[in-house]
Amino acid sequence: MLTHDDDSDMKRVEFDFSRATRAKGPRFPEGFEIRIDDATGYSLRLIPSNKVLGRFTSTRDTWPAVIAEIERGIPARCLVLDAHFADGDRERIGSGRILEATARAGIGQAVTRLPARAAS
Repeated sequence: MLTHDDDSDMKRVEFDFSRATRAKGPRFPEGFEIRIDDATGYSLRLIPSNKVLGRFTSTRDTWPAVIAEIERGIPARCLVLDAHFADGDRERIGSGRILEATARAGIGQAVTRLPARAAS
């Protein structure tokens, strides 16, 4: 798609970022839960072996397990959170560093930003 700046009815909006401030604490200090429609349960598994590390009734119950596995030395990229449905299907909810950040925010911890890695 080509865009041209000579369109007279489009106005460019400038935002003054000098007044913006970064949040000091967690966004949800009391924690939160993710609910998937029609999900009957959730499981945390280890990849590539697909070993199930735990089964849970809600994602709020999974957050401490995710943090415990990471603190135990399991790399975040090896953890996957799945939702299970009544018909036997399962669907991946999250994995890797995003799952770790979500788990930390889900229990009310401040999420630390990791430095960006260079592509290899």
